[in-house]
Amino acid sequence: MTQPPFDPYGQPMRPVEYPQAGPQPHYQSPYPGQMRAVDQHTAARVRPTAVTASFVLWVLTALSWPVGSLVRSLAEDGGLAGFGPIMALFTSTCLAIACVWGAVLLLNGNYHARLGLCGGSLVIGVLALAAAIIAARDADTEPVGWVVIVLRLVLPVAASVAAFLPGTRSYFSGN
Repeated sequence: MTQPPFDPYGQPMRPVEYPQAGPQPHYQSPYPGQMRAVDQHTAARVRPTAVTASFVLWVLTALSWPVGSLVRSLAEDGGLAGFGPIMALFTSTCLAIACVWGAVLLLNGNYHARLGLCGGSLVIGVLALAAAIIAARDADTEPVGWVVIVLRLVLPVAASVAAFLPGTRSYFSGN
C-alpha cells in the first residue's frame, strides 16, 4: 500500500477532547503569581480644598450668565420683552449648563475639564469684556448691570486660579 503524496495545505486530524465527568482539575492562570493582599484594597484620592473651591466658583460663574441676563433685562429694560432678551437668556442658559457639566467633571478629577473650563472662560471672557466696554460708553447702565458685568469678569479668573493652585496637580494627574 502506498501513501498519498504529501499535501502541505492539508490539516492533520486530531481527536476532539470532550470534558470528562467527575472532578475537574484546578484552573491555572496563564499569568504568573497571585494577587497580593495589598492589591485587594484601593485607596480613595483625597480631593484638595482648592478643587472644591474651584468647583463652587465655576458653578457661580455658570449662574452669573443666565441669572445676570435676567437681572439686567429686568432692571434696564423692565422685562423680557422682545426677541433679544429672550435669546440672550436662552444662550446664557445653554452656556451655564455646559459650564456646570464641566465643573462636575472637574470635581471628579478630570484634567481635560479643567483645561476646557479655563479655555472656554477665556473665549467667553471676550463677551464679558465687550459688555464692559459697551456699558462704559453708555451713560444709562444701571448699577445692577455693572455688578453683573464685574462678576462675569472676576468669577472665571478666580475659578481658574483655584483650579491651578499647587495642591491640585497630583489630584488631576491620575486622569
